[in-house]
This record gives sequence, C-alpha cells and structure tokens, in this order.
Amino acid sequence: MTDNIEDRLAAPLFAEDTARLADLEGGVWQRIEQRQSQRRMGQVRLAVTAMALLVGMANGGVLGQVIKPRPSDIQIFSVSAGLSPMANFEVGG
Repeated sequence: MTDNIEDRLAAPLFAEDTARLADLEGGVWQRIEQRQSQRRMGQVRLAVTAMALLVGMANGGVLGQVIKPRPSDIQIFSVSAGLSPMANFEVGG
C-alpha cells in the first residue's frame, strides 16, 4: 500500500464517516447474537430429532415384541403337509 497509515489516522473524519462508525459496534454485536441463536436452534433441532428417533425405536421395539401375529389356520408350506386334503388322493406320490 502506498498510503501512510499515520497520515490517514491523523486526518479528521467527515460527519458522514462518523455517523457510519457510530452504529458499527451495535451492528456487529447484533450479527453475533443472530449467529449464536441460529446455532442454538440447530442444536435444539438435532436434540429433538434424536429424541423422536429414540422414542420411536423404543415404542417399535416394545410393540413389536408384544404384538405378534396369530398363526394362520391354513399353512401351505407347513411341516404337517401330510394332513393336507390332497394327501388322500396321493397327488404327486
């Protein structure tokens, strides 16, 4: 840079430059707070999703063990195929 920083710092500021600098710190802190709140919301969303997954898996596991399907009266591929009505006709044998 060809400008001397000492000369620039020693030069007085214009009124419009002073007005822009007056709200600079407040704007910076406002953006920092927004980013922190967005980060917190992301963490809350992750926690809620994890809790919902945990509750869903627990309920599915418990209900899956409690509620079992009844065995059907008609089982085509059962071990007791000799009790089939077709066994009387000796089909395939």
